[in-house]
Amino acid sequence: MQVREARTEDISGIRDVASRSLASTYSHFLDEDVIDHAVEEWFSDESLESEFKSRGMLFLVALEGGDVVGFTQSDMLPDVPEGNILWLHVDPDHRGGGIGTSLLGRTQEVLTDRGVKTLSGLVLADNEEGNEFYRQHGFEKVSERTTDIGGQTYTENVYAETDKTVLEPREVEGRTLYINRAESSRGSKAPFFVVFTDEAAENRYGYFCSNCESFDNSMDSMERIECNECGNKRKATRWDAAYL
Repeated sequence: MQVREARTEDISGIRDVASRSLASTYSHFLDEDVIDHAVEEWFSDESLESEFKSRGMLFLVALEGGDVVGFTQSDMLPDVPEGNILWLHVDPDHRGGGIGTSLLGRTQEVLTDRGVKTLSGLVLADNEEGNEFYRQHGFEKVSERTTDIGGQTYTENVYAETDKTVLEPREVEGRTLYINRAESSRGSKAPFFVVFTDEAAENRYGYFCSNCESFDNSMDSMERIECNECGNKRKATRWDAAYL
């Protein structure tokens, strides 16, 4: 799986994921015609092309085999170090495999790199699965507001980040490893994330290369990290003694 910033060629895939995800998650409290209208209004070619160019808007897509299987849409408030995750959708057929967690982690990382210090997630109160997702990933409900959908008023919950560390489990050669996306090192191609062998994050395993999704990374005595699969290398930071 690859997570990257969305491109024009991803538009049809984004729209398909949004349609399938909304129908799967929202159909028990939203009418089908309301969902269809929302997809047509928010995820049309014209709308998405405009959003891609919009200042302060971020779209990330998760790809498997070249196909879009999930995406996030976030905004960054002008002149304020705050951001909101407006949508986080995963295709129903690809849920349960960590795609949502990967999208969330990458979204947090990109927004942080762009100056966001306070990040919120928005989800309708009736979306039980979405609310639970944010709670499981270290967010806490801080407020609620109302929104109008198809002439009906609904409650939308606002979640904010906490200091709680959430680890992403991955099955690797018959064992479970845990990726901490809150603890990263810049790479020449993509970030490296710290990996643990236990859910309590007490026993460190090594690093996860987010460029090629590999755990096969090495570190020399000067703490220089390199991925043995794709050649991604840890980039030096200012005053990094390992690179002076």
